[in-house]
Amino acid sequence: MAPNVRMGMKDLIKTRQILVFSFVMMIASSCGGGSNPVDGDTPLADDGPILAAAVKQLISVDHTFGSGPPPFTEYLLQANTDPTAGIGGGITSRPLTAIEREAIEAAVAEFGPMQWIGDPDEWRTDDLSPTVEGSAIVGVGEPRVEGSEALVPVSLWCGGVCGTWLTYRVEKIDGTWSATGIEGPIAIS
Repeated sequence: MAPNVRMGMKDLIKTRQILVFSFVMMIASSCGGGSNPVDGDTPLADDGPILAAAVKQLISVDHTFGSGPPPFTEYLLQANTDPTAGIGGGITSRPLTAIEREAIEAAVAEFGPMQWIGDPDEWRTDDLSPTVEGSAIVGVGEPRVEGSEALVPVSLWCGGVCGTWLTYRVEKIDGTWSATGIEGPIAIS
Protein backbone atom coordinates (compact mmCIF):
# COMPACT_ATOMS: atom_id res chain seq x y z
CA MET A 1 0.00 0.00 0.00
CA ALA A 2 1.07 3.54 -0.64
CA PRO A 3 2.19 5.55 2.44
CA ASN A 4 -0.79 7.94 2.19
CA VAL A 5 -3.29 5.07 2.17
CA ARG A 6 -1.52 3.33 5.06
CA MET A 7 -1.57 6.54 7.17
CA GLY A 8 -5.23 7.05 6.29
CA MET A 9 -6.04 3.53 7.52
CA LYS A 10 -4.12 4.11 10.77
CA ASP A 11 -6.05 7.34 11.36
CA LEU A 12 -9.34 5.56 10.63
CA ILE A 13 -8.51 2.73 13.04
CA LYS A 14 -7.43 5.17 15.78
CA THR A 15 -10.61 7.25 15.31
CA ARG A 16 -12.70 4.09 15.49
CA GLN A 17 -10.95 3.00 18.72
CA ILE A 18 -11.57 6.41 20.29
CA LEU A 19 -15.25 6.32 19.30
CA VAL A 20 -15.72 2.78 20.68
CA PHE A 21 -13.98 3.73 23.95
CA SER A 22 -16.10 6.88 24.27
CA PHE A 23 -19.28 4.91 23.65
CA VAL A 24 -18.35 2.24 26.22
CA MET A 25 -17.54 4.90 28.85
CA MET A 26 -20.81 6.72 28.13
CA ILE A 27 -22.79 3.49 28.59
CA ALA A 28 -20.86 2.54 31.73
CA SER A 29 -21.37 5.92 33.36
CA SER A 30 -25.09 5.91 32.63
CA CYS A 31 -25.75 2.39 33.94
CA GLY A 32 -25.56 3.28 37.61
CA GLY A 33 -27.88 6.25 37.66
CA GLY A 34 -27.01 9.32 39.67
CA SER A 35 -24.62 8.56 42.47
CA ASN A 36 -24.73 11.95 44.14
CA PRO A 37 -27.58 13.77 45.85
CA VAL A 38 -27.56 16.62 43.36
CA ASP A 39 -31.13 17.57 44.27
CA GLY A 40 -30.11 18.51 47.82
CA ASP A 41 -30.92 15.21 49.56
CA THR A 42 -29.22 14.80 52.89
CA PRO A 43 -27.36 11.64 53.87
CA LEU A 44 -29.34 9.03 55.78
CA ALA A 45 -28.50 8.39 59.43
CA ASP A 46 -27.66 4.81 58.46
CA ASP A 47 -25.09 5.87 55.81
CA GLY A 48 -22.21 5.67 58.31
CA PRO A 49 -22.28 1.88 58.70
CA ILE A 50 -22.87 1.51 54.95
CA LEU A 51 -19.77 3.54 54.05
CA ALA A 52 -17.74 1.83 56.79
CA ALA A 53 -18.57 -1.63 55.41
CA ALA A 54 -17.33 -0.59 51.96
CA VAL A 55 -14.12 1.01 53.28
CA LYS A 56 -13.33 -2.03 55.44
CA GLN A 57 -13.71 -4.36 52.44
CA LEU A 58 -11.53 -2.08 50.33
CA ILE A 59 -8.61 -1.83 52.73
CA SER A 60 -8.75 -5.36 54.15
CA VAL A 61 -9.48 -7.44 51.02
CA ASP A 62 -9.44 -5.50 47.75
CA HIS A 63 -6.35 -3.33 48.38
CA THR A 64 -4.71 -4.67 45.14
CA PHE A 65 -1.82 -6.41 46.92
CA GLY A 66 -3.23 -9.95 46.81
CA SER A 67 -4.11 -11.99 49.86
CA GLY A 68 -2.77 -11.16 53.26
CA PRO A 69 -2.94 -8.13 55.50
CA PRO A 70 -3.09 -4.65 54.05
CA PRO A 71 0.40 -3.32 53.33
CA PHE A 72 -0.24 0.29 54.36
CA THR A 73 1.23 2.00 57.42
CA GLU A 74 -1.37 4.77 57.55
CA TYR A 75 -4.70 5.72 55.95
CA LEU A 76 -5.38 9.21 54.65
CA LEU A 77 -9.18 9.37 54.63
CA GLN A 78 -10.87 11.95 52.43
CA ALA A 79 -13.13 14.12 54.59
CA ASN A 80 -15.49 14.76 51.67
CA THR A 81 -17.22 12.35 49.33
CA ASP A 82 -14.95 11.51 46.42
CA PRO A 83 -16.53 12.27 43.03
CA THR A 84 -13.84 10.10 41.36
CA ALA A 85 -14.72 6.98 43.41
CA GLY A 86 -16.14 3.97 41.61
CA ILE A 87 -16.12 4.79 37.91
CA GLY A 88 -15.85 8.49 38.65
CA GLY A 89 -19.30 9.63 37.62
CA GLY A 90 -19.82 11.91 40.61
CA ILE A 91 -20.40 15.57 39.93
CA THR A 92 -20.46 16.96 43.44
CA SER A 93 -18.74 16.44 46.74
CA ARG A 94 -19.96 17.07 50.27
CA PRO A 95 -18.39 16.82 53.70
CA LEU A 96 -18.89 13.47 55.37
CA THR A 97 -21.19 13.71 58.38
CA ALA A 98 -19.94 13.11 61.92
CA ILE A 99 -21.82 9.77 61.96
CA GLU A 100 -20.18 8.71 58.68
CA ARG A 101 -16.71 9.72 59.87
CA GLU A 102 -17.10 7.93 63.22
CA ALA A 103 -18.24 4.72 61.52
CA ILE A 104 -15.37 4.83 59.00
CA GLU A 105 -12.85 5.52 61.79
CA ALA A 106 -14.11 2.49 63.72
CA ALA A 107 -13.77 0.30 60.61
CA VAL A 108 -10.23 1.49 59.81
CA ALA A 109 -8.88 1.55 63.39
CA GLU A 110 -7.91 -2.13 63.47
CA PHE A 111 -5.74 -1.73 60.37
CA GLY A 112 -3.57 1.21 61.37
CA PRO A 113 -3.40 4.92 62.10
CA MET A 114 -5.50 7.34 60.07
CA GLN A 115 -6.05 11.01 59.50
CA TRP A 116 -8.73 13.00 57.72
CA ILE A 117 -7.59 15.06 54.74
CA GLY A 118 -9.12 17.69 52.47
CA ASP A 119 -8.05 17.84 48.83
CA PRO A 120 -6.27 14.55 48.04
CA ASP A 121 -4.12 16.27 45.39
CA GLU A 122 -2.43 18.20 48.19
CA TRP A 123 -1.37 14.85 49.68
CA ARG A 124 0.40 13.56 46.54
CA THR A 125 4.05 14.13 45.62
CA ASP A 126 5.25 15.09 42.13
CA ASP A 127 5.66 11.38 41.34
CA LEU A 128 2.04 10.82 42.53
CA SER A 129 2.88 8.91 45.71
CA PRO A 130 1.11 9.90 48.93
CA THR A 131 3.12 12.47 50.90
CA VAL A 132 3.03 10.15 53.93
CA GLU A 133 5.33 7.25 53.04
CA GLY A 134 3.59 3.85 53.08
CA SER A 135 0.11 5.34 53.24
CA ALA A 136 -2.98 5.06 51.06
CA ILE A 137 -5.48 7.79 50.24
CA VAL A 138 -8.98 6.35 50.68
CA GLY A 139 -12.21 7.89 49.43
CA VAL A 140 -15.91 7.04 49.32
CA GLY A 141 -18.48 8.38 46.92
CA GLU A 142 -22.12 9.11 47.59
CA PRO A 143 -23.95 5.86 48.45
CA ARG A 144 -27.17 4.96 46.65
CA VAL A 145 -29.38 3.26 49.20
CA GLU A 146 -32.57 1.34 48.46
CA GLY A 147 -33.99 -0.40 51.50
CA SER A 148 -31.52 -2.97 52.79
CA GLU A 149 -29.16 -2.66 49.82
CA ALA A 150 -26.73 0.03 48.76
CA LEU A 151 -24.11 0.76 46.12
CA VAL A 152 -21.02 2.52 47.45
CA PRO A 153 -18.28 3.82 45.11
CA VAL A 154 -14.79 3.77 46.65
CA SER A 155 -11.23 4.73 45.75
CA LEU A 156 -7.80 3.79 47.06
CA TRP A 157 -4.70 5.65 45.85
CA CYS A 158 -1.20 4.59 46.86
CA GLY A 159 0.91 5.89 43.96
CA GLY A 160 1.15 6.62 40.25
CA VAL A 161 0.76 2.92 39.46
CA CYS A 162 -0.99 1.89 42.64
CA GLY A 163 -4.70 2.41 43.07
CA THR A 164 -8.18 1.05 42.52
CA TRP A 165 -11.64 2.44 41.91
CA LEU A 166 -14.78 0.31 42.17
CA THR A 167 -18.33 0.16 43.53
CA TYR A 168 -19.43 -2.25 46.26
CA ARG A 169 -22.84 -3.76 46.76
CA VAL A 170 -23.49 -3.46 50.49
CA GLU A 171 -26.39 -5.29 52.12
CA LYS A 172 -27.95 -5.26 55.58
CA ILE A 173 -27.89 -8.85 56.79
CA ASP A 174 -29.17 -9.68 60.29
CA GLY A 175 -28.99 -5.99 61.18
CA THR A 176 -25.37 -5.46 60.04
CA TRP A 177 -24.19 -3.79 56.83
CA SER A 178 -21.65 -5.89 54.89
CA ALA A 179 -20.02 -5.61 51.48
CA THR A 180 -21.33 -8.58 49.49
CA GLY A 181 -19.80 -8.00 46.09
CA ILE A 182 -18.54 -5.63 43.43
CA GLU A 183 -20.99 -3.98 41.07
CA GLY A 184 -19.94 -2.69 37.65
CA PRO A 185 -16.49 -1.89 36.30
CA ILE A 186 -13.23 -1.95 38.25
CA ALA A 187 -10.22 0.26 37.52
CA ILE A 188 -6.79 -0.72 38.80
CA SER A 189 -3.63 1.29 38.34
